Amino acid sequence: MTTSNLPITATGERAAPPTQRRFLRRIVRYALARGTTEVLLAVRGVLLAVLLGPAAFGTWALLRLSMRYSSLIGLSVYRGLELELLRGKSSPSARAKASAPAALGFVLAISGSLAIGALIASFLVQDESHRLVLRGFAAASLAESLYGYALVCTRVRGNLRLYSLLESGTALLHVVCAVTLASVWGLGGAFVGLTLANLLGIAAARRWLELRPTMELQSVRRMLEIGFPVVLSLAAGIALATGDRWVVAIWGGPTMLGYYAFAGSVTTVAAALALVVRTVVFPQVYGEASSNGAAAALHSHMERALLPFARLLPPLLGAVSLALGPLVAVAVPSYHEAIAPGRVFLLSGVAMGLVNLASIGAVAAGRQRHLPLYAVSALVLTFALSIAALAGGYGLGAVAAATFAGHLMFAGLVLRLNAREAGIPQAGRFVATILLPLSWCTGAVMLVGEVVPGLDLGSTATSFAIYLLLLIPLVAGWRKEWRRLRS
Repeated sequence: MTTSNLPITATGERAAPPTQRRFLRRIVRYALARGTTEVLLAVRGVLLAVLLGPAAFGTWALLRLSMRYSSLIGLSVYRGLELELLRGKSSPSARAKASAPAALGFVLAISGSLAIGALIASFLVQDESHRLVLRGFAAASLAESLYGYALVCTRVRGNLRLYSLLESGTALLHVVCAVTLASVWGLGGAFVGLTLANLLGIAAARRWLELRPTMELQSVRRMLEIGFPVVLSLAAGIALATGDRWVVAIWGGPTMLGYYAFAGSVTTVAAALALVVRTVVFPQVYGEASSNGAAAALHSHMERALLPFARLLPPLLGAVSLALGPLVAVAVPSYHEAIAPGRVFLLSGVAMGLVNLASIGAVAAGRQRHLPLYAVSALVLTFALSIAALAGGYGLGAVAAATFAGHLMFAGLVLRLNAREAGIPQAGRFVATILLPLSWCTGAVMLVGEVVPGLDLGSTATSFAIYLLLLIPLVAGWRKEWRRLRS
């Protein structure tokens, strides 16, 4: 169906084609479910922060940081498993059937060895808190690796409703288990609750999972050939997303990290929305690349997902970030130090969301080997600016701004790769126009925070008024993108 043949709506605009309407409805439905999941995880973080206090919550954050790196062991094979299972849906074969149990066997062998090593180390260290973290890591990292396997297998089934139910149900278990046990046994109880929630999530998905692991090296090697380059990029991306936290932890200890981690726990909106869009679009992008070629697939992906995400979301999240200060000041005043970094984190998540979405295009075009170098370059910038911010005594807000600069650089490089592969002329200039709304809104939020530091009702109203005035240059582009997305 061509655009000229589409019916005219009551507003005089051409109606979106049925496939586009279905695509948008799927995103909206899954966004609601994923939003529920992210809200529940944020609630878990906030409640644990209140129950444990900044110092113990900083130790919890250290465990979660460590688990993000250990998850790469599974992701290296899960990215390949994702593609193998999708191929198996279109043309079933013995090779596709062998991939899931082989991936499970690999993850059990590697993650189990890592967990045993951490458990042995816990008996050798003298510090009680280090012993607790090592034991918590041993149990929780293994459970999370297996839960990641359940998510991949469920996602590839193509039933978003089932997938979203698994995600949101497990997130609810995280809130109940971690918070309940933390209220009884403190930090140790939180670690037990984290492990228990993931195990219950796996149990809920057991009916459609292949849970008989095998050690089939040929299948594992094939999946690693696909997944390993992507995971190199993910590893660099995780280092980029967590490098500032390591700097804060080393520089200021668990208490300062507790403030900084609290800011991150309440500002995951943009990254969550990017994951929503990625879950919906990745089969379509990969399929279009196979049938129509990488250039056509990437061009469609940029129009359908990347441009709306980059141009429509930053102004909205900028307004949310201004409301964050009064909410934290009223609800959890002991975490006042988290307000400044939290405001920047909300918008920094847009940059990492763009990286997540643009990486699909890089993989579809077979250019994933460029991603690790991009991430390392951005990581070097983040480390340098974060250390300079703390050494200069500029506070946690400046560290968050340093992180934003690294994330923005990473997003710009991956978007430029997509634009070049899509055949867009003057790719660098095109990417600059994509990132302009995000840079502008972040600068506006930081400026308003400096000009109006108060958090009372009058100061908040003044902050919003100034912010809206600063957004006037973006209004025309925002409306144009919204109309294009609808029609």
